[in-house]
Amino acid sequence: MPWSRSLQVAFRYALCFWLLMSAPGFLVGMFEVLDAILKWSAETTTWEWLHEGPLLWPSGIVQAIGRLDSAVWQPLTSWLWQQHLVPYEVIHQPTGSGDTGHDLAMLMVFAFVTGLFTLAWSWLASGSTGYPRASRWLHVAVRFDVAFVMLSYGSAKLYDSQFGELGLSRLTMEVGDLRPMTMVGTFMQANPGYELFGGVGEVLGALLLFHRRTACLGALVTIAVMTNVCALNWLCGVPVKVYSARLLLYTIALLVPFRARLWALFVSNRVAPPVDLAFVQDRWARRLWTAFGTGLVLFVLFLTHVNRTGPKPWLVGTEKSSLYGVWKVERMVVDGVEVAETDVTRWRYLAIDRGKDAWVREVSGTRRGFEFVLDEGKLEAQVKERRDGKLGDADAWTIVRGSKIGPVDVPLLLRNEDRAQQRIGPRPSLTVKGTWRGKPFELEVVAKRFRLQTGFRLRQELPDFW
Repeated sequence: MPWSRSLQVAFRYALCFWLLMSAPGFLVGMFEVLDAILKWSAETTTWEWLHEGPLLWPSGIVQAIGRLDSAVWQPLTSWLWQQHLVPYEVIHQPTGSGDTGHDLAMLMVFAFVTGLFTLAWSWLASGSTGYPRASRWLHVAVRFDVAFVMLSYGSAKLYDSQFGELGLSRLTMEVGDLRPMTMVGTFMQANPGYELFGGVGEVLGALLLFHRRTACLGALVTIAVMTNVCALNWLCGVPVKVYSARLLLYTIALLVPFRARLWALFVSNRVAPPVDLAFVQDRWARRLWTAFGTGLVLFVLFLTHVNRTGPKPWLVGTEKSSLYGVWKVERMVVDGVEVAETDVTRWRYLAIDRGKDAWVREVSGTRRGFEFVLDEGKLEAQVKERRDGKLGDADAWTIVRGSKIGPVDVPLLLRNEDRAQQRIGPRPSLTVKGTWRGKPFELEVVAKRFRLQTGFRLRQELPDFW
C-alpha cells in the first residue's frame, strides 16, 4: 500500500534524526556490552590472550566516540554562542546535567541538519511510494534503543536504589530550603516501595519491547512510565528533561505501525488487520536474528545481575557504625559550664554518619563537620573538626550507651483526641565525655526519630495531613 506524502516526509525526518542524535549512543551501548562480554570471558577462563588485543578494541571505540564531544561539538556550540545563533550561553564544564546550554545547542543543530537532510531526500525521492522495509529496521533499532535504556534505569531502581538512601543530612534539612529536584529525590528515598514500583514498570516495558509480538504493549507500558518521569523532570527541575522527552517521543513513534489497530480498539470498535514488524522474511535469517537478539538480551540481563550484586569497592570505608543516626542534644557542658538552649553555638543535633563522617548542627543552623574514628569495642572516638578543608587537633571522646524515658510519638493515631496526646516511652541515649577544642566536654543525647520514616500502614483511621 503506497504511503502518503506526509508519512514519507515524517519517516525521513525520523530516520535522519535518530541516526544523527541517537545512533552514536546506541553504538556506544553495543560496544560497551561487547567489552563487558570479553572482560567477563577473560575473568571466567584461563585464556591469557583475551587480556590483550581482543579486550582493547571495543573500549577504544567507545573512547573514540566520546572524544567527538570535545573535538567537534564543544568548538561548534561555542561558535554558535559567539555568533548569537543559540539563545543560551554555552559553558563547558562537568556538571552531570543533560540540559546545559551546550546540550540545547546540540539539539538545535541536530534538528536543523535533520531538516536539511529531509528536504534533500524528499527532493531526490519525489517518486517514492514508501519505505516499508526500512521502517521495520528503524522500528527494531529504536525499540532496542529504548528498551536497553529502560532496562538500565529500571535495574538501577530494583538492585541498588537509583536515588540512594535517605541520609542523615537530608533528614535534618528544612523543607523550605529544599529545591524541587531535591524534593523529588527525598520523596523517592523515603518511599522505596514507590521506587520499586517504578523500576518494575521500566523493566517490564523494556522486556515487552524486545519482541515484536509484544512491542505494542511494551510501548504502551513505557509511555505510561515515561510520562510520569517526564512530568517529574520538567515540573521539578530534574536536568534530564530533553533526554526523557526524547525517549517518550521515541516510544510514542513506535506506535505508528499500530495506529489503525489502536483506533479500531479504542475508538471505532472495528476489526483491523494485523501488523507485521518482521524486518527479514527468510525463515533462517529470521531464526538467526531471533537467536542473536535473545542471546544479547539474556546476556545483558545476566551481566546486569552480576554487576549489581557484585562487590562494590567504592563503598569500602562507608559502612554504618553501631552509633549511626541523628541524636538530639538534651544537655551540653563545655569547660564545666552548661551551654544555654538560647546560645546559638549550642549543638542541636549530633549526627554520626557513614564511615568516618560525623557532623553537628548548631541552634543557629550552622553545620560543622568532623572526622569521627570510632573504636566499636571500647566505644571511644577520636574526633577532628573540619575547618576550611583541613582537620584540626584530635579530641578524645568516651561514649556510654543508655536508655532514657521521654516523649514519643503515638505509634498509630486512632481517635482525634490522640493528636494532642503525648506518650512517654524509652529512647536510646548516649552520654559523651571528653574534650572539645581542648576543653572538658560532656554531651547527653537521645535518638532522633523522624516521622518521614513511618513506613507503610494499611489501617489509617486518621490522615497525617497534607
